[in-house]
Amino acid sequence: MYNISMSKFIGVYGGAFDPPHISHILTAKALIRERNYDNLILLPSHNPPHKNLSASDSDRIKMLQLVADDKMIVSDLEIKRCGIGYTADYLPEIIKIYGDNIEYIIGGDSFLNFDKWHKPLEILKLVPILVVARDGEKEKLFDKLKEYDKVCKKGITIANFMPESMSSSEIRNRLRLHLRVDEMLDEKIAEYIANNNLYNEYQSILTQLKNSISEERLLHTKGVVLFALKYADRLKLDYNKVFTASLLHDCAKNNGDYSYIFEQNLVPLDCKNTPIAHAFCGSVVAKNEYGIQDAEVLDAIYCHTTAKPQMSKLAKLVYCADMLEDGRHFDGVEELRKIFDNDFEKGFFACLEHTVKYLMTCGGEIYPLTLDAYNYYKSKK
Repeated sequence: MYNISMSKFIGVYGGAFDPPHISHILTAKALIRERNYDNLILLPSHNPPHKNLSASDSDRIKMLQLVADDKMIVSDLEIKRCGIGYTADYLPEIIKIYGDNIEYIIGGDSFLNFDKWHKPLEILKLVPILVVARDGEKEKLFDKLKEYDKVCKKGITIANFMPESMSSSEIRNRLRLHLRVDEMLDEKIAEYIANNNLYNEYQSILTQLKNSISEERLLHTKGVVLFALKYADRLKLDYNKVFTASLLHDCAKNNGDYSYIFEQNLVPLDCKNTPIAHAFCGSVVAKNEYGIQDAEVLDAIYCHTTAKPQMSKLAKLVYCADMLEDGRHFDGVEELRKIFDNDFEKGFFACLEHTVKYLMTCGGEIYPLTLDAYNYYKSKK
């Protein structure tokens, strides 16, 4: 039980906080000022229904405690409840503890999908809602508000404050790739993450890769991983498969001796001494030297330069990420990115078609498997 007067005006700010980033903290402080909250409850979720958590409950609480000021209270209420953390289920307990003079805070993107929440109408009957919009969301939010005019008992307010767009998932991805996140994390949280080895599940494979490919190639590889992971959820792909296939797609593009791969006929012999050999060899290297056994991951590495008929979504994603990651600057890449972002399948074929036309224009040799892929997917359009 927290020592808070039942008459105080309390804001309740829930989220995964995995990890808590600078925008989380700036938002909390800004809302305390704007709404004149006596206290703001930071409520880390235990088992959110639409996402998987990386850091433990204990670590997320400790990180929040490092940056909470005197008006902020880090609550483990939802964590102690266990089970799936549905807002409608734990709100009555919050009201019982803190009184009914509370306001529940949600992000603009969440409110736009509020009808998909568990018992949304029950939430609207229990507490007033404060919606924190990001840039460009307010017009959509006003339209959404009209849907709840007749059912909302407590009121819905859109905050004046608009937070800087920042993503915990992007921070986790960058940390796993050993990329800088200085401007996204408070120093105390960054130090806690480093000291407790959080978000570092791929350290072993990353270290091995770093020792076998050039710095320039590693930078490209990290770009491919970041690009591919942006679409993993949208495409309902397994995070680990996307990360691993993207990270190892160029694992054989170095000066290693892979003659044994051809001597043992482990890959097509007609690819030897061609620019696409590293892809075929990479699937073997990933299996033999990195211990990857997943057939779908190995297949995505195998065809990431050539494409082939009947590719999996994972293979198509790695193929396109290799071509469209932020480090690529060829003519037409921005248009291809737009097509891909708007429609995955159209984007994939646009990338494949661009490659074939480019090779035809410059007189480059087109590997037979690429032509097979092009003709196959052209016939499917």
